[in-house]
Amino acid sequence: MSNDVNTDNNNIETAVLLISHGSRLPYGKEVINDLADMYRKISDYKVGVGYMEIAQPDISTAIDDLVKGTNINRIIAVPVFLAHGVHTKRDIPSILGLPVEKENKESNKHHHNHNHSHSHSHGHSHEVNKVNFDGEIVYTEPLGADPLVLEIIKKRVADAE
Repeated sequence: MSNDVNTDNNNIETAVLLISHGSRLPYGKEVINDLADMYRKISDYKVGVGYMEIAQPDISTAIDDLVKGTNINRIIAVPVFLAHGVHTKRDIPSILGLPVEKENKESNKHHHNHNHSHSHSHGHSHEVNKVNFDGEIVYTEPLGADPLVLEIIKKRVADAE
């Protein structure tokens, strides 16, 4: 998904935003920040991290910080989730100001009441700040059933033997 903007390809400056769910516990934030640090070492892109909820910075603030004082006009937003779900299909695209896919009957069976402007079953409440960015946002697929993820599984099993 992307917000289309008229830009000259020679003048496109791109940044990468890793998006995570967020947690009250520090472990998730440590992992996503470690991944961002590792990616910065192998990438020429400016890299930021944003959280859908609970943790800071939220996605909107992360994008503001990422583009402040730069000529960045394109952001590649990567949901660091294993698979698609309500958050990757509805909540994050909505925050990013991207079109949200219509829900099918199966996705209507989601019973966690994830209306993110109110308190819900995770026991927290928050206001969602929508992104204010005039450039192009390219929203990627989550990690998925990738052979590289399989390598991680194989390593975990080998470590446990």
